[in-house]
Amino acid sequence: MPLLKKIPTLRRILRIPAAALVIFFCVAVQSHAQQTQIDSLAAKVASAIHKSFKKATGQQLVMVVISEPVIGPTELGATIANQFRSALASRGISLVSSTKIQQAQNEEEISPAALRDRGTLVCVASFAGATLIVDGTLQQSGDRLNLAISALRANDAKVFFKDSADFDRTPQLAELQKKLLPSLPVPKTLERPTSDVPEAGKNGYTRPVCLHCPIPRYTDPAFSMREQGTVILDAIIAPDGKAHAVTILRGLSCGMNLQALHDVKSWTFKPANGPDGKPAAVHMLLEMDFHLY
Repeated sequence: MPLLKKIPTLRRILRIPAAALVIFFCVAVQSHAQQTQIDSLAAKVASAIHKSFKKATGQQLVMVVISEPVIGPTELGATIANQFRSALASRGISLVSSTKIQQAQNEEEISPAALRDRGTLVCVASFAGATLIVDGTLQQSGDRLNLAISALRANDAKVFFKDSADFDRTPQLAELQKKLLPSLPVPKTLERPTSDVPEAGKNGYTRPVCLHCPIPRYTDPAFSMREQGTVILDAIIAPDGKAHAVTILRGLSCGMNLQALHDVKSWTFKPANGPDGKPAAVHMLLEMDFHLY
């Protein structure tokens, strides 16, 4: 009789691990379904890439970038991107490392958000040494997530593959989506330096006058991608009429920033005068326009 009384208690004890097992099984199935969708899409992309490489010679590198245009970079996007890269690598695709991509972004002063521009993306790929680009977009649609993929050539931005995959936005994925990645520090060249040098045109100081400011030259990648815009630089115009301590406050991609820094060194100014009427060094903003006509 005492044993019979203990049976319900034993049943309750047994139910707990059984329920936990069911929950674990459901999570595993959902995770497996998501990975299956990513693997399937990666297999199609890899097949298209291999076909594109058939006539190519030398090592061919692929740059993979997956963005989340609505909410910005999250741990979910990073996780999906890593899964997709691993799936491509397992199918024999040589990838540009994330470190190399980040280095190219830093050198070009390009934010992650700017990579959504196709021209900027191609320029980063060029500097990272990539031949092809896999451009992905991860977005939420109700209780589902959609991963849209385009594969394009880095030399002319021509898309040769497009497809997408949908999978459930599980509680685990939703939690990852809530975790925003820390924003990258602003590169030093985008911070205006502090200085005791007076501002041009203020407090009795005149503004330097440009005597010889040639039209800036285009880089080959920028010309190919029809990149246009204005690079804004901060500089100290010294009494010798030259620009010193030049930094970039707003730049462009495709090597235009480095080109601007190089070209401004050849500019010559009539220096500013101080309150005493003598030539003086002043801080001044410079605009360098890049336009195709």
